[in-house]
Amino acid sequence: MDPRVCVVQGDPVYPSSSQEPAGRPGWSALGQLMQLWGRDPANPFAGWVQPGGTVVLKPNWVMDRNPLEDGIESLVTHRAVVREVAELAAVALQGRGTIVIGDAPLQACDFARLRAANGVDTDVERLRERHPGLEVRVEDWRLTVIDRAGQDGFAAWQEQSTRDSAGPASPEGYRVLDLGKGSFLEDLASYSDRFRVTCYKPSLMRQHHAPGKHEYLVTDRVLSADLVINLPKMKTHIKAGLTGCLKNLVGINGHKEFLPHHIKGSYIEGGDCYGKPSLARRWYEDLADWFWEQEDLRGARRKFWSHALDWLWLAGHYAGAEASYGGSWSHNETIWRTTLDLNHVLYAGAEGARKVIHIVDGIVAGESEGPLSPEPKRAGLLVAGENPAYVDAVLARLMGYNVSRIPTVYQAIYHRRSRFAGPFLEDFVVDLATKGGPSRRLPFEELPDLRFRKPRFWRMADRTLG
Repeated sequence: MDPRVCVVQGDPVYPSSSQEPAGRPGWSALGQLMQLWGRDPANPFAGWVQPGGTVVLKPNWVMDRNPLEDGIESLVTHRAVVREVAELAAVALQGRGTIVIGDAPLQACDFARLRAANGVDTDVERLRERHPGLEVRVEDWRLTVIDRAGQDGFAAWQEQSTRDSAGPASPEGYRVLDLGKGSFLEDLASYSDRFRVTCYKPSLMRQHHAPGKHEYLVTDRVLSADLVINLPKMKTHIKAGLTGCLKNLVGINGHKEFLPHHIKGSYIEGGDCYGKPSLARRWYEDLADWFWEQEDLRGARRKFWSHALDWLWLAGHYAGAEASYGGSWSHNETIWRTTLDLNHVLYAGAEGARKVIHIVDGIVAGESEGPLSPEPKRAGLLVAGENPAYVDAVLARLMGYNVSRIPTVYQAIYHRRSRFAGPFLEDFVVDLATKGGPSRRLPFEELPDLRFRKPRFWRMADRTLG
């Protein structure tokens, strides 16, 4: 797999100035990126997909709102990136075939509100007008959703429902794929009864992850596509350090109970949820396990136990100097394994059949407590490549991380079983260009530090600390 990575730094603002692609700033920036990559800017995806084929775009659409700002520009993939890549996909398909734009956001995401906020419906309608022979779909790949109306706190999260259909991608359009002992999680299999993902029944996760068994529920949309274009957001992540190409593929899975995110308990006790043992936190975790299993809690009873969880969370928060929960810190041993599993699933048997490329939106990136509460970082970046591990390594370096302290990225490059392994980073060179300027090749170690603010429990991963 080609490890080459290309970076273009331009404007941090891409206004909608014209309905025609050639008149839009995002179009010219993407064209410069494609030219740097050695592709034809007018039709960069030619040869990767044939006319009449199927292209899947996988943006980061994690949530419909950011509690820290009015907009969502630092939260989700920039509208201009999705729009211009979709247009280039239509060019490669010669106006016939299928383009699918989809993601599996957080279960509490209001998908209709998200679509309204990111303008995708307007852009898709214009794309259809220019290419009437093209089928264009926008899909929500979640199979579990929450109606936030009338609820708050843990009570709202318990009001989850399983969907019988995820739009055109129905449950019949998913595959259960078992990686068995080949899973990166197998090294932790003795702890599998303690695998957790926030706000889901532990009993459901135990059905899919056990010694010798590690199942994922992946949408057929990506597995049957001719070309998958991963469109992640350049953003910090409280559980993984950063979210980029690799982490973005969590959104190809339909049910979150297939996705271990952490191990219950303190690090000293064999978990990776937080560091030091804490009675308040243990009570919180035990009560949470019970709470999510209770399908008959309604009304005042549900509100009471929801508040009890709030109180225990606060007690654990103020009882110790460290306040990480849910594996939201740099010693999380679980999430990188789940992430690499999903990336191996996507690439399994893909050589010569399913092409996967990555174009990262760092126009307005996200810093501090991402992925759900990021603060905007106007970096003006577009980054592209075929190998997600090396693209993410470049993102990490630019964000100011020491890559050796970001397990998802480091293990993707150096783990003996990773299919993304390639040159050592000290020998790696990156193609870099600025808006309208000449390109240059820069050694990985010389990439600039854009000084992203790190999540609270990832500050020791800063590259300035060695």
